[in-house]
Amino acid sequence: MSKQQAHGVYFSANDAVYEWAVAFLNSYRWFNPDLPLYLIPFNEECDRLLDLQSEYNFKIYADPDFDRLEEIGKAFELGHAEGVGPYWFRRYAAFWGPLDEFMYLDVRQVVLADLEPFVTAPREYGFDFMHYDCALDQVYEPGPFRREMLRQNRARGFNSGRWASRKGLFTMDDFEALAGEALEIRDQMNPRNTDQAFINYCCDMKPVNYGHFAEVMGGICQQGWANQPGSVYEQGGSYYLWNYGGLNHKKSLFLLHWAGISETSTMPERGLFVHFLYGQSSLLNYIRARIQDFSVYPFRRGWEALRSQRHLNQIYHSVCSFR
Repeated sequence: MSKQQAHGVYFSANDAVYEWAVAFLNSYRWFNPDLPLYLIPFNEECDRLLDLQSEYNFKIYADPDFDRLEEIGKAFELGHAEGVGPYWFRRYAAFWGPLDEFMYLDVRQVVLADLEPFVTAPREYGFDFMHYDCALDQVYEPGPFRREMLRQNRARGFNSGRWASRKGLFTMDDFEALAGEALEIRDQMNPRNTDQAFINYCCDMKPVNYGHFAEVMGGICQQGWANQPGSVYEQGGSYYLWNYGGLNHKKSLFLLHWAGISETSTMPERGLFVHFLYGQSSLLNYIRARIQDFSVYPFRRGWEALRSQRHLNQIYHSVCSFR
């Protein structure tokens, strides 16, 4: 990489996810004290978050094309994420932002390793784009388009909250043209995960040479989802997954994310989240948070068990539908 090339990480957040953002930023700077970091404001409600700029040494990246990206988001919205869904598309301004090589990360996760090798991995291994976590049903619905993509060895169904790429891979005009094509098969794409379905479609149709971090680099857990089987442990300053008998047993975790999981006392790997939220700045706040977690855990766990019971769940949804 030439000295003129800039590399680093983008993240997106606002005040609504303030605690998630603090845990993310603490973990990021613990493992990446000098790696450049840019905030893509999720929307205009970022006052508290912007107060953290000097403490965590991040820059703000605002782009005039946010409006055009949001228009794509509105076109894809089917009413499941109304009011917030279009803002998910702002992250794709990263392709013409200040960084030549970059990683994009949502904040509902903590960073557990030096990210430099992941930022530079696409160039290092000859890819345009690299991703983490896959679930095809979260991107494409079963149907003719998905089957055709699979026949062509595409359609990996990667997550849109953690990936790495390079500047210039897509332009705003590319996205608008691809969005017009994708809307013609909107019924064959996931109805909820609008930005995720969109970027997968773009990579599949351009097409883009993309690969999975774990498959390409090796020694890494296949996914970083906190709810996967096993438990996270720390050894020698690094983090691994203990899942005896599983394929990811003792493999390293470079991040852990809670996509789709609420921030409560029963969230998986809660201790790790609280550690990065409080532990490194205030031991007292960490202890208080853990005591509170343990005190409410039995009640919340009992409620969640009742709510997930099949018959009770069906009754609940029947009542809601009747209203």
